[in-house]
Amino acid sequence: MVSLKLQPTLAFTMLLQYCVTEDTLVDPSTAALASHPAWTKLDKLDCGESAADRIIGGYNAALGQFPWIARLGYVEDDEFDWMCGGALVSDRHVVTAAHCVQKSDYGPVLTKIRVGEHDIRKDPDCELSVCAPPVQDVAVKKIVPHPDFNKPAFHNDLAMIELEKPVTLNNYVAPVCLPRTKEQLQTFNMGEVLTVAGWGKMNMTTEDRADVLQVVAVPVVEPSKCDSFGKGFKLATSEICAGAEHNKDACGGDSGGPMMKIYDTPDGPKHYLVGVVSFGPTICGIKKPGVYVSIAHFIKWILDHVD
Repeated sequence: MVSLKLQPTLAFTMLLQYCVTEDTLVDPSTAALASHPAWTKLDKLDCGESAADRIIGGYNAALGQFPWIARLGYVEDDEFDWMCGGALVSDRHVVTAAHCVQKSDYGPVLTKIRVGEHDIRKDPDCELSVCAPPVQDVAVKKIVPHPDFNKPAFHNDLAMIELEKPVTLNNYVAPVCLPRTKEQLQTFNMGEVLTVAGWGKMNMTTEDRADVLQVVAVPVVEPSKCDSFGKGFKLATSEICAGAEHNKDACGGDSGGPMMKIYDTPDGPKHYLVGVVSFGPTICGIKKPGVYVSIAHFIKWILDHVD
């Protein structure tokens, strides 16, 4: 969870004094969505399959557990850093948070995407006698933030990144599935547990981020629990309120990363992208939930940009 302190140059200023208008719901039963031409491309790719048999309070992911995880790399004042996360949804498209790709006259500039990462200290990554291929770094070709981002402030926090060239897919680099069926697009029940992963801060005592990909489970909670980030703030139906467990949270460096759920399919269980890490409390892991963008509400917009 960005916790509004990823990096000072990328963080939001916590001035949530705006009224929220709810984003338009996508009707999963519409023929237009079911027959969207982007599915033809996506159906050619195997998605959501894991090769694996602190996010605050998280634990190390297994090698290949989330092969769609992407890292966003930035240049600022001739220095390079990885500051946000994302999720590979095709061989050349990444979904992330819009605040991770904001353009300005100063501050960090997004230059490349890395996939196939697990332990940032190693390349290639190996566990026991199994080794993954080396990481892949690909330049950014196009960035498309949602046109309604920050309208009103801090909402519609979603963006698509097109890569300069397709990544090479393997057991450790593969797209996550996008929700498609009525079941996958429906609203989550209170208490339902979803999964978040990233290389964000592991504790609040240092600025150090995780070396190994971290994963944490967060429960969906009542929308009203996310209505305390500022005067007049109301969670939109296009967002998910989740967390509120002490010492279990997404944190600085996790922004834009995926929130996931496993669904049964005719081809077996698969991971689906259901949310994107947006923002949360200034201090992570304090039994206060965070806000995640709901992929179900933006699925047509995402498909429109998978060309």
